[in-house]
Amino acid sequence: MSGYLRIEAGLPRPAALELAARLEAGRPLWDIELTGAGLRFFLPWAAGRLDEELTVLEEGCRQVERARGDLTVTLGVTRTEEPEPDQGERPTALGPWPLAEARTETGIALPPEMRLSRARWAGDSLLAGLVTAHLTPPPGAPATQGRPVLSLAAGWSLAPLAALSAGSGPVTALAEEETTAERIRRLAAWNGRQIEVETGPFSGRGRQRPDWAFGLILVRLSPYLTARRLRALARWLAPDGVILAAGFTPGLQTAHLLRAAVRAGLVLEASDLLEDWAAVRLSPREAGPELPPLTGSVVPTLLDWSGETEAEAETEPEPDSLMVEDGPEEEE
Repeated sequence: MSGYLRIEAGLPRPAALELAARLEAGRPLWDIELTGAGLRFFLPWAAGRLDEELTVLEEGCRQVERARGDLTVTLGVTRTEEPEPDQGERPTALGPWPLAEARTETGIALPPEMRLSRARWAGDSLLAGLVTAHLTPPPGAPATQGRPVLSLAAGWSLAPLAALSAGSGPVTALAEEETTAERIRRLAAWNGRQIEVETGPFSGRGRQRPDWAFGLILVRLSPYLTARRLRALARWLAPDGVILAAGFTPGLQTAHLLRAAVRAGLVLEASDLLEDWAAVRLSPREAGPELPPLTGSVVPTLLDWSGETEAEAETEPEPDSLMVEDGPEEEE
C-alpha cells in the first residue's frame, strides 16, 4: 500500500512545540507544522515500517504526557494519498537573501517541489541572518570569508546556500538519510552551486575525518539531537571558528542546548529570535586558570548538608520539567 497518514494533535502551544522537538529528535525528516490548534504532519505509508514509526510517535506523546502530568495527547489519524499543500505563502526572503523560483545573481532559488514548515523556514532564516553577519564583519574586524563550512540539517535546508552567497569557502554537508542528500544536491544544482555531501551515520565520523577544521558550522536540527552532537562538532572547529545552531524554542529547549554547549567547551556569544524559535552563536571557550581546590572547614560542611531544609523534605517533589534526560553524546 502507498499514501500517507495525516497526523494531528490538539495541544496548547508550549506542549505542541515540545512534542515536535521530541519527535524530530527521533525522526529528523518529520517536518512538523505547528497550527493554531496544535500540530500536524504527514507520515509516509512505508511497507514494513509503519508500526515502528507509530511507536516513535506514541513514545513522544507519552514523554510529553509524563512531563505535563495533567495533559493527555489526543491524536487524529486519517489516510490520504498526498500531503496537503501548505495553505500559507512561502516567505519572500531568507534572512537578508531574497527568494525566487528562478536563479538570480543576488538571491536564492527554490525548486517547485520544495516544502518547509514554518518552524523550518524560521530556523533557516535565523541561520541565514547569523551566517551573513558572521561572513560580512564590520571594517577592522578579522576576515571570515573563504573558510570551509560544515552543515548539518535534515531534509531541505537553505542555510548553506546563504553561506555560499555571503562569501564562505567550500561547504560540506553531512546527511544521515539519502533523502537529505538528494535534497542538498537538488538545491545546489538548482542554484548553480557546489556542495560536497557525505552520507552515513554521524557516529564515528570523526575517526574518518580527524583533519577537519571548519571556520563555521551550521546546525538546524531538534535541540535534543543537536545537544548530543555538540561535543564532536566542537572538535571540528578551527580555533577561531563558530557554531550557529537553530531549530529550538526559547526557554527550556534553549537551556538544554546551552548546558550541552558548556560541557562541550563552548560559550554563548549571541542569540536571535523569530516568532517561537531561537538561534545561537557558540564559540570555543578560552582556556583560563584552574580554580584552586576547596580546602578548610567549608568542604565537610557541604558534604554533610543534604541540600534541603526539614520543611522542604516533607513536601512533594515537583513534577518533571519538559527537559528530556540527556542522551549519550555523539563522540568522534
